[in-house]
Amino acid sequence: MAPAKTAPGGQVSTKGRPAKAKPAAATKPATGEVVPALLSKHELRPIIIKAHKHGNAFKREGQLLAAELHLLQEAKAHLTYGRRSFGSWAETEFGDLELTKANANKLSQQGRVIIALKRRGRVDLKYPDTLPGATGTRALVSVLANHDEQAMIEVFDACPEGDVVATTVSAVAAAMLPAPAPHAAPPGAIDHEDDDEEPEEIPPNVQDLRDHVERLHDYLHDISCADDADPIAVARAYEHFLQDAEALKPVLDAVLPSEDEQSKDKQ
Repeated sequence: MAPAKTAPGGQVSTKGRPAKAKPAAATKPATGEVVPALLSKHELRPIIIKAHKHGNAFKREGQLLAAELHLLQEAKAHLTYGRRSFGSWAETEFGDLELTKANANKLSQQGRVIIALKRRGRVDLKYPDTLPGATGTRALVSVLANHDEQAMIEVFDACPEGDVVATTVSAVAAAMLPAPAPHAAPPGAIDHEDDDEEPEEIPPNVQDLRDHVERLHDYLHDISCADDADPIAVARAYEHFLQDAEALKPVLDAVLPSEDEQSKDKQ
């Protein structure tokens, strides 16, 4: 019988066929736990690309959900189904999405902004890159509530392209618009007085903390979904995150009990 041939790299082949290359051996540390070999950047790239694609789809679908909820509230779908409150109806109708009444109303208001921007030709729902960031949309809701749709459009147009986030919207609105009048409501604003429960009374400092934490969460999401081939976009989202993170301490201090109050509680 002919001796087995040695394939390049020292591997033995049989029957004239090169032996299959063995996968990279897993390392075995002192603990005895088997650690799989690290994937190369080339092998990781397709997974990263898919993650970016899913992240962009998640962003777009969230904006689409907000838009559809606003259309349903505008059409008073809850009345058609015999409910006094849109939020309560949406909480039941979209129970599979785990929507609360408060979140349904918030998303509807964000949807109003998205629909207005789409109607004015500022965004295309098919392309997530044209949409404002999550924090930017909420900031535009505030502009719309305190002024009107035209003011909101002007603020959106004045923001740097691709950088419509809470920080830029707030800065542009402060520079362009007068201070809002007390209890101002724009024409066409949806009235929430038909809700069957009184809105929760939230102290201003607590609401400020909630908004701050929510913005930080959104900035981290923007960083995680940013295309790492565009370092400018990543750096911009990171800069906004750092600015809000630095500003969190006084907001947190305003909510935390003082040392005197803490000592009283311990007594």
